[in-house]
Amino acid sequence: MAQQVHRELRAAHNQALFRSVNERMEELNQTFDDLEPYGAFMCECFSTDCHEPIEMTLEEYEAVRARPNRFAVVADPSHVDPQVEEVVNKGKRYWTVDKKGSAAALARELDERSTPRKG
Repeated sequence: MAQQVHRELRAAHNQALFRSVNERMEELNQTFDDLEPYGAFMCECFSTDCHEPIEMTLEEYEAVRARPNRFAVVADPSHVDPQVEEVVNKGKRYWTVDKKGSAAALARELDERSTPRKG
């Protein structure tokens, strides 16, 4: 049980890191929004070894970000850990997953938009 909780928390930390990168990428993608329909974002899967890009519109990205326990991942089952998340949407360019259990709680806690910045 403790090992499962550790795995969930590690996955939530990894995904929060990729989400933070995507927040910065969103700012850059807004600059090119009039020129390109899709912006480049990083896969927000649980794997620290994953660096695969995802194409999303700014509206799609914002829809994913509307829930702090929701993440966009490459449209492939290898980017989903069914023990800590569930696929809630399968698109052609990316899938959307919701964290479950303690990982969902940590994802909400680590969400930059939900938590006031310190400093």
